[in-house]
Amino acid sequence: MSTLFVLALLGTIWGFIRQAHIFMAVREQSGARANAPAGVQTGAAATVTLAPGTRILSATTDSGKLVLHVATPSGSEVEIIDLSTGRLTGRVKTAPADPQ
Repeated sequence: MSTLFVLALLGTIWGFIRQAHIFMAVREQSGARANAPAGVQTGAAATVTLAPGTRILSATTDSGKLVLHVATPSGSEVEIIDLSTGRLTGRVKTAPADPQ
């Protein structure tokens, strides 16, 4: 019975030490994010910079892709972004309709 008690105590101490190491590793990673340069979003799958006057009309995801429908002063466009890499994989632009 004494042996089981000692083993349980050692297991508990080992568990606390293991959790402390995990906590410190997570804390170091979040500290690196806090020290990132201004304007850089860490952990974001993609960063989309919109031109002045541009607004997002809709956003959907499908098969690991982000599909944005945006309205720009020069017309409308659809942007397709791969969420695994954060890169723009496709863009379809439309010209504004001519008023007649």
